[in-house]
Amino acid sequence: MCDLVSELRKCEADTARLLSEGAAMRLSIWQTYESDQNELIAFVQRVLRGPQRSNGWELKQKGGRSLEQIVIDCGAPPFTQDDIRVAKETLGI
Repeated sequence: MCDLVSELRKCEADTARLLSEGAAMRLSIWQTYESDQNELIAFVQRVLRGPQRSNGWELKQKGGRSLEQIVIDCGAPPFTQDDIRVAKETLGI
């Protein structure tokens, strides 16, 4: 299993650096679920399908670590094949 917490820290930092502090603040809610792996995965799954899907594509274009790439790299499990499909669709791969 991948180190989801470390991956999310990198994603949050890249989001702040490459997109905006506001987007990073919205993403930082993941920390609420840091101690519960199942809740953390559920959070990622919700955000993956949320209204800010373009952030993942933009991060990829700018060389940052996106939530979508984390899902693809971590694979199934902990994520589902549908999660991976949505992530690839968002990134255009």
